[in-house]
Parts: sequence; C-alpha cells; structure tokens
Amino acid sequence: MITNNDFVSRVANNIRAISKDTHISRRFILRVGKDKSKFLMSQKLDEMTMFKEEGIITNIDCFRLHRITHKSCDIFEFKLCNDLMRSVEKLPEGIFGKNGAGIVSITSVDGMHEYTFITPQDYARLTNRKYKRDGSRHYYVKDGYLYLPDSTTELVEIRLFVLDKKEAEEACECNNDKDECKSIWDYQFICPDRFLDLVVKDTLQEIAGIRGRIAPDENPNMDENQKTATVK
Repeated sequence: MITNNDFVSRVANNIRAISKDTHISRRFILRVGKDKSKFLMSQKLDEMTMFKEEGIITNIDCFRLHRITHKSCDIFEFKLCNDLMRSVEKLPEGIFGKNGAGIVSITSVDGMHEYTFITPQDYARLTNRKYKRDGSRHYYVKDGYLYLPDSTTELVEIRLFVLDKKEAEEACECNNDKDECKSIWDYQFICPDRFLDLVVKDTLQEIAGIRGRIAPDENPNMDENQKTATVK
C-alpha cells in the first residue's frame, strides 16, 4: 500500500529528472493518477478479477438513507413501490464497469439482510408477477444516489471500490474516530499493486503530453523556488 503522497512524489521525481524547471501541481498529478487507476480497475471489474485484490475494497459501516415520496422520485418504475428509500448523500466516487457500480455488497447494519442489484425494468417485471419471491431486497444507483425500493431501512453497510478513502470515511454516519486533521496526502492511493507501475507510467505519459503546452522557463536556472513555467 502506498499513500497519495508516495504516488505523487514518485511521479514528481520522474518529472524533475526530465526538467528541473517544469512545475506541475501535485493535485493535478494525483487527479491524473486516480483517473488512470480508475480506468484500469474498471476494465478488471468487468473481468471479475478485482474482487480478489487486497486492500482496495472500502467499508462504509453506516450509510444513511431517508424516505422519499413517489412524486419526488424520477425513476418511473419505482413509483410502484410501497416504500422507497434514497441515500441522503451521494455515494463516494467509485469504480464503474459495464455491469454498473463497483459495489461488492450492501447489507443491513445488523447483518440480517442483504440487498442485491436490480434495474428499474427488472423491478417492474418482478412486481408484476403473480407470484414473486418473498423477502427479496434490492438496490439501485442513479446519479450517485443509492435507492432501496420497498424498504424502510435507514442505515446500511456497504463494501465497495472507491477512489478516495477520505470521502468514504466522511460518508460514514457512525465513524466517531474521524481524524479531522488527517491530510489527503496521508490516505491510501487506491490502486492494485500489480497496476502501480503502469499507472505511474500512464500518468507520466499524459503529463508529458501537456508539457508541449507549458511555456518554457525564460530563466532556466534549475531553481525549483523560482519557476516561471505555466500551463497554457
């Protein structure tokens, strides 16, 4: 496991080795790195190989939902629900593949019930059946919000792939041990170890691509404290 700081420092050191007078924002490096990691992880998510990776699945122990009315729901099929819950906040930025959000599991906080993914169309077909399986519980995600049709559950536990551990930590209702002073740079950089070298390489390649739009230092003195290079 490496931190965001470790990843950015590794990329930045490679950039400095190429040009001492080129300044690239650390946050920009981190954003590019996350995008590259997200792309690779999304591909592997479709291949179902990501679930065996160590240390990249995040737990949100208490994620809050509230009841919404049928009129306020813009998912037509869910207007048939007896009860409908929607998350108060959006889910943290996650990994999405062709088969949807990278959610590993959703359960009630007491562990008694598990929710399975369902599309609005499948939900409508299920509710129209004369005989449907009793006790089935489902979830759906739209525009980042979690929906639980035919449910009154206000708190769930979610295991999922996210890009930002800090964002996931802040989404947890029952996390009383939040370190408000913890820097974003101290959090884990989410990337499987087997992809790390490739993500570093791809990040450097993208940054190299924008270097052509970086005005050269008019006073190339190799001094990082006196850079004049800017991104056009």
